[in-house]
Amino acid sequence: MARLLEMRGISKGFPGVRALSDVSIVLDGGEVLGIVGENGAGKSTLMKILAGAFAADSGEMRLDGQPFLPRRPRDSLQAGIIVIHQELSLVPDRSVAENIFLGHLPRGRLGGIRRTALNRDAQALLARVGLQVPPQTRVRELGIAQQQLVEIARALSRRARVIVMDEPTATLTAAEQKILFATMAILRAAGVGLVFISHHLEEVFETCDRITVLRDGAAVETRPAADWNETALIQAMVNRPIEALFPGRHATAGEVVLEVDGLGCAGRFSDVSFSVRAGEVVGIGGLIGAGRTELLKTIYGALPASHGRVRVQRREARIRSPRDAIAAGMALVPEDRKAEGLVLPFSVRSNVALSTLRRQSRLGSVIVRSRVDRMAELAVQSLRRRTPSIRQPVRSLSGGNQQKVVLGRALTTQPRVFLLDEPTRGIDVGAKIEVYRLINSLAEGGGAVLVVSSDMIELLGLSDRILVMRAGRLAGTLSRNAFSQERVMQLAALG
Repeated sequence: MARLLEMRGISKGFPGVRALSDVSIVLDGGEVLGIVGENGAGKSTLMKILAGAFAADSGEMRLDGQPFLPRRPRDSLQAGIIVIHQELSLVPDRSVAENIFLGHLPRGRLGGIRRTALNRDAQALLARVGLQVPPQTRVRELGIAQQQLVEIARALSRRARVIVMDEPTATLTAAEQKILFATMAILRAAGVGLVFISHHLEEVFETCDRITVLRDGAAVETRPAADWNETALIQAMVNRPIEALFPGRHATAGEVVLEVDGLGCAGRFSDVSFSVRAGEVVGIGGLIGAGRTELLKTIYGALPASHGRVRVQRREARIRSPRDAIAAGMALVPEDRKAEGLVLPFSVRSNVALSTLRRQSRLGSVIVRSRVDRMAELAVQSLRRRTPSIRQPVRSLSGGNQQKVVLGRALTTQPRVFLLDEPTRGIDVGAKIEVYRLINSLAEGGGAVLVVSSDMIELLGLSDRILVMRAGRLAGTLSRNAFSQERVMQLAALG
């Protein structure tokens, strides 16, 4: 049988950059092919060539065994090749049905839209993807997961043969991810070929039949998913051993900087006590819902403490708000950087300056732009962040660089205590290594670092000690010589 899709020897260059070099992938109907790699590995360029947005410099493509040469995106759409981008392309004020058939609405003889046929056909497609909403519903009334299913229904309206999903779970909750994965299973059963691009390796293992690794514009290796493990996959992506992901740290634990004594937040966690020393990185592990995020937010004053005390540098800190925490020498990098850590339409400069505007002002009310620019440039340089301008909108940056902006703002307050909640969530492996280096430098500079992470390898690789939470209580503390995945999971699941 002919392959559904073949891309052979694809190369593409831009001025001064070789984006792809002799890349080959194949895809069968009813198969999910995972494509992974760091930012800049060539994933997006390869998919844009498939979608007809770019022309390859060399190489060939075949669809159902026949030569395929799209000269514009419409050619790929008409051939049944659909790319669903991370940023959805729906029209919020139009109905679900209109979005599904956008560009090929059923029309009558006089050019008007045949509403009855539109809604009937849309309802049939919604049923195929398992979305139970009236087709007349406006898209802005739907959740993100439901909007993603509308995108998939739109792909099916084009008689999709190949659907590319680029970071489809980036904004989804765990429950919404299950809906998406169930829909992918339906598409596979119908013979659709799926390309799944994600930085979340656990999702790649869960959904994909085969996995291709791209690195520096080249296809390094393709194997059945069952023949990969996370360590081998990361090593193939970054071309260095897994141990090299966590640079060595040269810091000696000093005086106690943060003390938490019997802290609790009503209905969320209770009676948590621990301390963190200067130069120390303490990890917090546990299952989702154990109270880890709530603990950091309560220490920082974003949630009210119902009992207990917090001391910073041996002085009791009366923290009723994040402003009090900043004044006490704390900084929080929140779990959801887009919702809680950034103002996306603002520039890098404005986001970095948010926590120190009073310091950058004259008479407490007039912002001195030269001070803000100087401070933002210094923060950007300290993060090794390369950006065309500190005036670049934050929304245009990659996830890894957005996270660096959040970290940069934290540094401007010159804290001694760093509260980092899932600091590498949703960023590629290369960006993770840069964040790990920064965490090490914070500790080496005398900071006390508290890190919540759901990534077991990260938790074990970064931490000097690990606190494990279970059901709102501290289940145990592990010193480095007692670290193991099994021990962490045992404490998290059983106490």
